[in-house]
Amino acid sequence: MSQLTFTIIFLAFLTAGFLAWFFTHQAREKERLMLIEKGIDVPDKESGFNFKFRFPWLRLGIVITAISTGIFTGILIESIVDLRGEIIPVFMFLFGGIGMIIAHYAGKKDS
Repeated sequence: MSQLTFTIIFLAFLTAGFLAWFFTHQAREKERLMLIEKGIDVPDKESGFNFKFRFPWLRLGIVITAISTGIFTGILIESIVDLRGEIIPVFMFLFGGIGMIIAHYAGKKDS
């Protein structure tokens, strides 16, 4: 595999990590605003000892599995069609996007 492929994989992991952090932060802020609207007293900062960090392992696992499936599919198609590395990033991003959509719906709670 070329250095370009490793760079793309690294950027995909970095992007997935940032998106997980961003959506977690956004959901926490919405929850805080809803509590304030209902009149419940919310502390400004949570102390380090009471803070429960819950990382979205299911979502991250779905995205990583989808990206890996895309890379594997790209390698298989590249070996069959004899392309020179143009198809692997396409399938990686395609399957990664599909994985992000699935992860979005898998992490939602029915309300």
